[in-house]
Amino acid sequence: MSPAASGRTGSADGLRHIAAGRPVPGSLHSVSVSIPDVASVVGYESGDAATLSRISWGYPRFRTHPYVTRVAELAAREDAGPGEGLVLTRSARSARAAAAYAGLPPQAVRDLVLGGHGLSGVRLPAGGPEAARARAHVQHTGGHLSSRQAEDVLWDAGLLDARQSEETVDDSPAETVRAVLADAYGVPGPAYVTLRNSGMNAVTAAVEAVSEIQRANGRSHWLQLGWIFFDTMHLFEKGIVGAGHTTVPDPFDLAEVARAVAAHAGDLAGIVAEIPSNPGLRVPDVPALREIADRAGCALVIDATIATPHNVDVVPYADVVCESLTKYATGSADVLMGAVVVAPGSPLAADLMTVLPRHGDEPYRRDTARVAARVRGYAERMERVNAGALALARCLERHPGVVRDTGRPLDARSAANYRKVARPTGGPGGLLMVDLKVPLEQVYDRLAVAKGPSFGAEFTMASPQVFIAHYDLLRTERGRAALRARGLHRDMLRVSVGTEPPELVVEAFERALGPG
Repeated sequence: MSPAASGRTGSADGLRHIAAGRPVPGSLHSVSVSIPDVASVVGYESGDAATLSRISWGYPRFRTHPYVTRVAELAAREDAGPGEGLVLTRSARSARAAAAYAGLPPQAVRDLVLGGHGLSGVRLPAGGPEAARARAHVQHTGGHLSSRQAEDVLWDAGLLDARQSEETVDDSPAETVRAVLADAYGVPGPAYVTLRNSGMNAVTAAVEAVSEIQRANGRSHWLQLGWIFFDTMHLFEKGIVGAGHTTVPDPFDLAEVARAVAAHAGDLAGIVAEIPSNPGLRVPDVPALREIADRAGCALVIDATIATPHNVDVVPYADVVCESLTKYATGSADVLMGAVVVAPGSPLAADLMTVLPRHGDEPYRRDTARVAARVRGYAERMERVNAGALALARCLERHPGVVRDTGRPLDARSAANYRKVARPTGGPGGLLMVDLKVPLEQVYDRLAVAKGPSFGAEFTMASPQVFIAHYDLLRTERGRAALRARGLHRDMLRVSVGTEPPELVVEAFERALGPG
């Protein structure tokens, strides 16, 4: 795809239907794609060939970027044998981890040079489960090759006519990003902030660092609080991190949390939680979790991506806070990056700052330069997002015939817990989970906003999130029952409110929802 295939969805003019398959927002490095109707969503998730011929893009950890695919094919011609493939990674460390997880020998890890760039990857044998396991490891840990690095490889090899034009900060970009985040989180300085290749790479690095420290104390078990982001769950469920885990399904059930902790007394390395949870948007009692963790002698790792540091202050309670900078921190939906923030008051702080550099992958320099240009508008962006989310929530309440409930951090079950960590000047964040009484198609297909994976952009986005995240469960009665047990079902619409004037967002939803 060439730069001409852009047509950015912007903020105010983003409230419109976007043709199926167009990158959203239109950059060559877009992290989303337009999937404008439920039929296309089903085709996309089921791997329907006709649908994928129209919608070849996707979130870069799940759908390999075209530039990365092209570089991998070029590299495989040089290095792979007949029938073999190659998965490229951000670093040699990531390649070694993926190969080990897949059960491949050390010789499968390849160091290559293409277009003058040193690259790392894993040679994948033809047939057998190893290739799928290696690719799954890269996906779940966010250790993929950056699309910008792939673009530079192709450019320097003389295989591209142009590169994406974009706003960047090229003078000490990492220091710029870390300084802005240190101020937002209220930590003493940039030294407490570590940048990683993606949000999941940040989560993986945080959990691995805590695990390394806690192993010296004979602790290896993890407690997962609630139904959280599926890739984070996969880290534990697939044995990528930790050495055993327990899930407490209801994040509000502190008694069950205490029982689960007691069951692993002396063995618990940490508790991992989200504020709020993705996709249910449930907010646990963070101060109470801190007390439980202290009694157990374990760490508390919190993913604050959805709430953001401009709305909540969880640093006083956590040992480590993770954030996907792909979302609100950047707002442009065209770059993957994550951050790990060490809480200065944590008894593990000194060890974490020593150990963290050994885990996860440093971002590619052009990705950091892009985030640096965008992160300076983080605070003002969240003010506008908060205002739009409140206006949309009021709009949804006027449609009880269509909307059963609107999950958000300020709903009846979560509000009290959210206010315990909310900043005085903060708001609810921009994500809503709309529980529809009608088939999803009736609203989703009519809604004139960007529709596809991801959230946290400066333009409003809608996602059939249960389809996107849990399509495998939707396909069976047992799976659907498992979703219902967690308050999820097919006719739920996740909405990420952007920075457009609130009245424009409300107008778009009023048209899609129909008469109140």
